[in-house]
Amino acid sequence: MKILIIGGTRFVGRHLVEELIGRRHDLTMLNRGNNNIFPQLKTITGDRNEQSRIDLAAGQQWDAVIDTCAYFPRQVRMLAGVLRSAAHYVLISSISAYQNQETANLCENDALAVISEATPEQITGETYGGFKVLCEKAAAELSAAPLIIRPGLIVGPHDPTDRFTYWPHKILHGERVLVPDCPRAPVQFIDARDLAVFIADAIEKRCTGPYNLVNSPGAYCFADVLEACYRVTVSKAVKTMVSEDFLLKNGVEPWGDLPFWSPGPSGNFMLTSNRKAVADGLKNRPLEETVRDICSWLAAEKKTTLKAGMTGAREAQLLQVWDAICSGS
Repeated sequence: MKILIIGGTRFVGRHLVEELIGRRHDLTMLNRGNNNIFPQLKTITGDRNEQSRIDLAAGQQWDAVIDTCAYFPRQVRMLAGVLRSAAHYVLISSISAYQNQETANLCENDALAVISEATPEQITGETYGGFKVLCEKAAAELSAAPLIIRPGLIVGPHDPTDRFTYWPHKILHGERVLVPDCPRAPVQFIDARDLAVFIADAIEKRCTGPYNLVNSPGAYCFADVLEACYRVTVSKAVKTMVSEDFLLKNGVEPWGDLPFWSPGPSGNFMLTSNRKAVADGLKNRPLEETVRDICSWLAAEKKTTLKAGMTGAREAQLLQVWDAICSGS
């Protein structure tokens, strides 16, 4: 198949390109050329916001167009000329598109976030999901039957956010690890490589409509992630369970300071349904494989600092206060 990929060099796009290369599809990338990791592929160099660069792709026939990086509806609409000649449009959206983030078992036909088209183009925790919904609506305007991919937290090697990566890195390098006391709290994610396989399969099968891409609800809890990290790293770091009330009273931010920590009803978002995707072939690799490959990537990159999670100094300060409480002093 002749496929155009918008983006294609960072994380999700990178794994997707590698999967499609392995299947011998004819790939062309449209991106800024800042990270040329696939020099063997045809590339249209330019910012996706430049109509003149997009028009270079508009004069060609595409079996599929995969959009890995649309954040605003105008970016989708700028592809109008490209999509008119494309048989299949794939938009990577997000499960943040759902309106009620505290509802368990969210399905593809549940209510979506509402945001005005006039909202200033600024991505925040409040606007991200709404803008993704507007991108989905723009996709439906331009393509008769787009494929909408709504991933949960995407994890794996080359993850630029470092959110899941925080835990294997912390457990591997720490002497003592602060952990929220919520061992049975559900966690959900999708390995970027499993995401890539599903998208490649879905294109080949001409699947359409929205799909939630996460591992099965209830498959893993917070303790499972930690235990997998300890098994893979063979770490001797001391795990210290700290109450959620203590963390919240001391200004520790869920996700920002402690990735995957979702106290209270917000944890229901980690129980999103993937039934439709599983029925159409979604397979999730074992948790330990994901952790092992992340650790190998960290070692290869010699990565020592992360973008996500609390600093060592902040962790030590909190542990000192917690120890004092536990000792009664």
